[in-house]
Amino acid sequence: MTAFDRIRQLLDLFRNPDGHAGRKPKRQAAAAVFRGSGDGRELLLITSRDTGRWIVPKGWIEKGEDGAAAAIRETWEEAGLIGEVLPGGPVGHYRYVKQRPRRGDAICDVDVYLVRLIEEGSNWPEKGQRRRKWFPVATAIGLVGEEGLKDVIRDGFLYLKAA
Repeated sequence: MTAFDRIRQLLDLFRNPDGHAGRKPKRQAAAAVFRGSGDGRELLLITSRDTGRWIVPKGWIEKGEDGAAAAIRETWEEAGLIGEVLPGGPVGHYRYVKQRPRRGDAICDVDVYLVRLIEEGSNWPEKGQRRRKWFPVATAIGLVGEEGLKDVIRDGFLYLKAA
């Protein structure tokens, strides 16, 4: 991501995405899935479908779901992982602008949940659309584009180290 892209992204946070005054940000849930222990912990990243940038599994909270359930569902659909949300609610949140060419861009507030890996599947709904890869935490932070998500990953890693 270039410096220009970062400035544009920051400016996007302050503009009105759909031209409707007073529009609330849309809510999403994400999963920070770690494996390993201590300083050797790794974080799962997946590629986005549109640009191939590295992100964590995330998506819309569907009717009848809370954020934790949505994070677990998105982890399966996008990465093929089965996991469980650690107690205590979201470890953090961040805001970004979701680019939606047909429906207009949307500001999204994302709650990030820590997820303990139980099993890695070999087939999942979006397998052909994304890549998944485990990275050392410092490397993952460097690969993620959203500044707010970088901070949440750091906080999650520190929380797990202290636990």
